[in-house]
Amino acid sequence: MINRLHWIAAAASTVILSFTGVDASADEVAAQLELPRHHAALFIGAGFERDKKDHEENVSAFGFEYEIQFSEKWGVGFDYEKVTTDDAHRSWVAVVPISYHLSEKWRLFAGPGKESGEKKDKLLARFGVAYEIPFLERWTASPEFLVDFIEGGATTAIFGISVGYGF
Repeated sequence: MINRLHWIAAAASTVILSFTGVDASADEVAAQLELPRHHAALFIGAGFERDKKDHEENVSAFGFEYEIQFSEKWGVGFDYEKVTTDDAHRSWVAVVPISYHLSEKWRLFAGPGKESGEKKDKLLARFGVAYEIPFLERWTASPEFLVDFIEGGATTAIFGISVGYGF
């Protein structure tokens, strides 16, 4: 799993650095799209999960994100991810985040969700931050950091990147 984490970190760094020289500003992209704005993205990330006994495992996540931005500052969305741990435990996470856009690039989000695993379903609360880097007019690459507080005392922290399209 550690090799996979290094690979994901290297890939995310490469993607982020490759988009830093792109000329399309977030203002230009936002001006092209009227409210409400829709955004769909694929997400990949890695991090760790710690239970209430301080047992820690590496995790990887892959999923889909959708947001409808109904004002200049506010949006609501749906995230759906497959999360896999070191011991091959798999779960599906569904979250309905409310997003607050601090600026054209910075976004804070939080919302309730549910983890459906091999044992039983658990409720969770997600908090996160994303930095949206526009490229090729309507496309974005967004490094994201998110934390899930899961029913029963577990906490998952994931750093990843999403690549999406605004419409």
